Amino acid sequence: MRRTSGERVARFGLLLAAALVLNGVERLIPAPFPFARLGLANVVTLIALLTLGFRDAVALTFLRVILASLILGTFAGPAFAMSMAGGLTAIAVMGLARRVAYPPLGVVGLSMLGAAAHNIAQLVVVALLYVGWSAAARMLPPALFLAAASGLATGLVAFFALDRLPFVRALRT
Repeated sequence: MRRTSGERVARFGLLLAAALVLNGVERLIPAPFPFARLGLANVVTLIALLTLGFRDAVALTFLRVILASLILGTFAGPAFAMSMAGGLTAIAVMGLARRVAYPPLGVVGLSMLGAAAHNIAQLVVVALLYVGWSAAARMLPPALFLAAASGLATGLVAFFALDRLPFVRALRT
């Protein structure tokens, strides 16, 4: 069954709102290290990729980063640059992986690849703006370790949401 454009816009709007709420909730949780966050909004990005498609997931990521940065007052600053670079790189990598390796790569695998790409892109921005390449390279192993943990967690949440939550399953129809 083909969706009407109104249904598609409504579904996109619901996912965008959910991503913004999760982004805000995550800001209330203290981070163990600067910029070390779980990435709750990425659960919604992954759900958008798997239910609405790549173009909508890219648009959702782009709009989420812009709107969240406007709400938080970080628009056009370093945090905005890091978030945009990380988010768009992550969705690009997850979109490519979905196209060439899904299956056998599952939801959790897509999420872990996206988290790694996100952290690498953020390190590139940090290298360009602050510390240079050698210092950023020294941060790569802990960044990838954190990416594996956060990608696993957000991938599992997305997997269970897609499998068990009726309002998320309804996005697939």
